[in-house]
Amino acid sequence: MDLHKQWFRIIGICLFTLAITGPAFTQKTTGSIAGQVSDTTGAGIANATVTLSSDATGLNRSVSSNDRGEYSFEEVPNGTYNVDASSPSFRRSLTKGVLVNVATATRVDVTLSAGNVSEVVTVSASAIQVQTDSGSLGNVIDGTQVKELPLNGRSFVQLTQLVPGVSGANNFDSKNKGLQGGVDFSVNGNPTTNNLFLVDGANDNDVGSNRTILIYPSIESIAEFKMLTNSYGPEYGQASGAVVTIVTRSGTNDFHGSAFYSGRNDALAAYTYFARRNAGQGQPRDGKDKLRRNDWG
Repeated sequence: MDLHKQWFRIIGICLFTLAITGPAFTQKTTGSIAGQVSDTTGAGIANATVTLSSDATGLNRSVSSNDRGEYSFEEVPNGTYNVDASSPSFRRSLTKGVLVNVATATRVDVTLSAGNVSEVVTVSASAIQVQTDSGSLGNVIDGTQVKELPLNGRSFVQLTQLVPGVSGANNFDSKNKGLQGGVDFSVNGNPTTNNLFLVDGANDNDVGSNRTILIYPSIESIAEFKMLTNSYGPEYGQASGAVVTIVTRSGTNDFHGSAFYSGRNDALAAYTYFARRNAGQGQPRDGKDKLRRNDWG
């Protein structure tokens, strides 16, 4: 009896160990900012205070640079930020308009010049960022593009076809949704069922077919999405094709909303030449009798 109890205890410990050490993929729904604080000679400034702030949400974080002048902010929600760096005997440097995208590392290097700390040097962040901290390849589709580009069926899935390396299958259908639709596209030659869709970090794939997604967020609710196509990190361990990370919109300090109207009024629609000639006359059998005579000669 004691031997049976020991075996049950060993099996229970093994099952518990597997449960807590199983694969737990942390999907990336935020970005990051990193850089170096240096003086005009290029030497790193240690213990410089770097503050990250957002005018839209009120977010405020501060870190200190290390011995090499390096600093980093992890898990930064997508948006536009200000990076303020200061150190004794140096002028403050304020970098405005730093754009952070989902699953993207943004680099902001700061140069401090000698002077009074009460003086502020304001710098505008570069709109074009070269990815140097990661080898991943991907494209960011921002919320403005999602809302303003013409989309048949108002589905964001159409925008995935604009990314290099993407090829839609014959049954690719971005207009319908659910099992009637389909997100069948190949990325860099991978099978069409090897793509991963994430909405705020949650797996959105239909695990039954793996050829469609469960939730199609409305285009007004999408803040942006990034489509990773190659060399992405180990946190994305469920796909060999594309990883589409969708982030929905969040609140800010100001009230905002959106409205959409769709209408097709034929009052201003122009007639074609042949339709104008027959306007108001009607056609026997809707014109099918003439089509038959033409077909039969």
